Amino acid sequence: MGYRTVAGVARVLTVVVLAGLGGAIGPARAASTAASATGSSATGSSVTGSSVTGSSVTGSSVTGSFATSSYATGAYGLSEDFNDTALGGLPAGWSAETSGGSATVGVDALPDAVDRSLTVAKTTTAGTASATTQFPALTGRVEISARVRVEQSTGWFNVLYVAGSDWSATASIAVRDGRFYYVSTGQYLIPAAAQRWYTLRAVLDTRTRRLDLHVDGQRVLANAPFRQNSADVARVTVGIGSGYAGTLHVDSVSAYRTPDPSVEYLVLDQFNDVPTGTRPPGYQVTTTGGTVSVVGTPSAADRSLLFSKTGTAGEATAVRAFGPQTGTVIVQANVRTGEATAVKVALYAYSASGRPASTIQFHSGWLVYYDGAVVHRLTPVTPGEWYTIRLVLDVTARQFDIFIDGRQFAPNGGAVPSRWPFRDSGAADINHLMFGVGAAQQGTLGVDNVMVYRDPLPTPPGPVLDVRQAPYHAAGEGVTDDTAAIQRAIDDVPAGGTVLLRGGVFLTGTLRLKSDMTLWVNRDAVLRGTQDEARYPLFDAPTTGTPSVGGIIRRALILSVGADNVTITGGGTIDGDGNKPEWIDPDTRNTVLRPVLMFLTKGRDISVRGVHVQNAAMWAIVAAEDDGVLIADVTVDSDLTGERDGVDIVDSHDVLVERVSVWSDDDAICLKSYSTKGVDGVTVRLATVGNSTRANGVKLGTASFGAFRNVVVEDVLVKHVDKSALTVTVVDGATAANLTFRRVAIDDSLRTLFVLLGKRNEATSLPRWVSGIRFEDIAATNLVEPSAISGQALDGTTYRLYDVLLSEVHQVVAGGVRQMPPEPAEYAGIYPEGNYWTGNSKLPTYGHYFRHIDGLTVRASTTGVRQSDVRPALALRDAWNATVT
Repeated sequence: MGYRTVAGVARVLTVVVLAGLGGAIGPARAASTAASATGSSATGSSVTGSSVTGSSVTGSSVTGSFATSSYATGAYGLSEDFNDTALGGLPAGWSAETSGGSATVGVDALPDAVDRSLTVAKTTTAGTASATTQFPALTGRVEISARVRVEQSTGWFNVLYVAGSDWSATASIAVRDGRFYYVSTGQYLIPAAAQRWYTLRAVLDTRTRRLDLHVDGQRVLANAPFRQNSADVARVTVGIGSGYAGTLHVDSVSAYRTPDPSVEYLVLDQFNDVPTGTRPPGYQVTTTGGTVSVVGTPSAADRSLLFSKTGTAGEATAVRAFGPQTGTVIVQANVRTGEATAVKVALYAYSASGRPASTIQFHSGWLVYYDGAVVHRLTPVTPGEWYTIRLVLDVTARQFDIFIDGRQFAPNGGAVPSRWPFRDSGAADINHLMFGVGAAQQGTLGVDNVMVYRDPLPTPPGPVLDVRQAPYHAAGEGVTDDTAAIQRAIDDVPAGGTVLLRGGVFLTGTLRLKSDMTLWVNRDAVLRGTQDEARYPLFDAPTTGTPSVGGIIRRALILSVGADNVTITGGGTIDGDGNKPEWIDPDTRNTVLRPVLMFLTKGRDISVRGVHVQNAAMWAIVAAEDDGVLIADVTVDSDLTGERDGVDIVDSHDVLVERVSVWSDDDAICLKSYSTKGVDGVTVRLATVGNSTRANGVKLGTASFGAFRNVVVEDVLVKHVDKSALTVTVVDGATAANLTFRRVAIDDSLRTLFVLLGKRNEATSLPRWVSGIRFEDIAATNLVEPSAISGQALDGTTYRLYDVLLSEVHQVVAGGVRQMPPEPAEYAGIYPEGNYWTGNSKLPTYGHYFRHIDGLTVRASTTGVRQSDVRPALALRDAWNATVT
């Protein structure tokens, strides 16, 4: 078996097992930096965005944050992996400064010729050696990350020197004599071993001039001051200063501005920065019969609020107040009960005068709405499982909607779902929430990700064309085909205007949107797709420029091609009516080109928000080859049999998916690449996967022809997933870099992680590379199989994954294997589903299987088994430069 090797580069398999990490790090003298670099990166780099302002939301309790536009995306000022830069050279946008005669700066074949890095070296102490890059200035919450390695245990290496556009220093992070060091405060942090790669992530807030530093996923510096009062972040320098010698390697350097929230939060309580064992700020707590405190659940970094009572006397409750709100108010929280018995206050919403608007309870094994007289059962619950409750409260109408994990629960099953009346019609505003275990009850209740905000789009913008009125005269009774009437309104609406669907069920075929418009489906309306395939014209890709996306998307209910500034919203329902027998039967569903529910392609500033999507005939929401996409406050319920994905992001840039809940048949949230444009700059956060009947939770691939770069998935709940909760499959020749999954809670999945680099049989390109995959603070329960992370040995060449980090990944699997399985065969090129290497082909580990990896770090991670198992917790096969602590 052949391996990719580089002449002159020693490859060493080292598994370092460390008992623990401790200590402190601090600042170092900044290396002499180069003159201001100009230009953006070209070969081997990706630079997007410009100077961005606004606020961001992190931590435990946030008020008053806001989005500055109709959509809110982040900005990657810098994304550099060095892999496409010639050896010895520098990427465009980087400059070097050397003095003293012994200094060199250039790209090197380390770890190998495929995964290159930047090397800064000095053989004598005279002079300096440094490399600097400048990028469009970023403000707000900015994350700077890099992978670094020093070759000597003594000396002073500036591994991450961050400055503003005026050269004011924000952060100076060094390795000084074998320890990380923060120059601003002179603080030593943790040990830094020579000849070992470390992943650094600095989180800077230009408004507070404070930062956190994470090393291999461990926060080693919290709320530290900037070195100087820089107003932005615009430069990164690495180097070795005068008086020191040695070699420094740097790889996977990125600078990223966290996207603003797309709403102005009145409350966003995640509890993550509240010390465990304490009460959170902003809550009025009553503990006459129990306790209320913050706990490290689901994980130490992803905390929640726990209510506990061992007896029935007294109560353990908490009230979260905010200013009285009218209009439409959205309240959301993740909740769980420890027991199937008794009654708990899951989520109550009150007016300022104490009148209840909505009272959701855990009640004897169910989530229910209790209206004061009748217990309305919503969904059965499993003790220990998290549920996302979303309430849309219309104070004006004194009515509300209930959504749980992406499913809507209405008082009746009518064509247009009815709304629940307020429990007390005298509730004239919404002023506070209540959680807890009340009098005469006992047990435990968990609460997390509490949100309150007003509807960001309360009324249709601009001139409004009501399709029911003249000259359109749409019927809206669910029988008449309203396609022509609605399409005429779309064609007529002036720039900045709205096409309004209200008060009924509008049956249509394909509706084609245009630039600068809003399609508003009101809360009392349903846009329903017809089952007549003739009403969905086939896309003529060669003449319209519409990508067919793998040849399987050629029809759509809502279609947007090349349109900019498009918004789909209104609070109503978009129903694909996808239960046509031919669309479900496995013998016929793949012989017809079923319509996707939304296909939004080749546009800029695309927004889908505040709608309920259900029963898609194929995939539900597809954004393809777009720039600037917001999908927010959307619930998707589409679990009819046969390729019913929830949300698909295809070859798009600058995408924010937040507060989205998906219940799907196939992949719930999926990023795909069919073109050379690739996927770049995607954030998925505060989302819930309630179900994937036969596939994966959050997935990148399988379609992987272009690239996946700069993807962040954080603060996500994934449960009831048939295959893998978090999946990355790169099997069509794509590259992948800088992929981060953090603070993810997983329950009831086949496995936690499945990552594969290889070549499937139908691919025409050989595998390239995957570099920089980070799984941090993952808590997974009720699993069956171990995680699998692997490259592929194919025809004498080994294709590797580079720079893989698992930090604080904790999982519980079934176990129970009594005989050691044989080594699994190499990936054989079939469709790489998340259940590969399962069933009779058990992996030789109950926890994590790693193969064909260069640069693996596993830190503070555990796997428990429900039944004893003969296999080890970890299996490392052909894993170079591996560190397990």
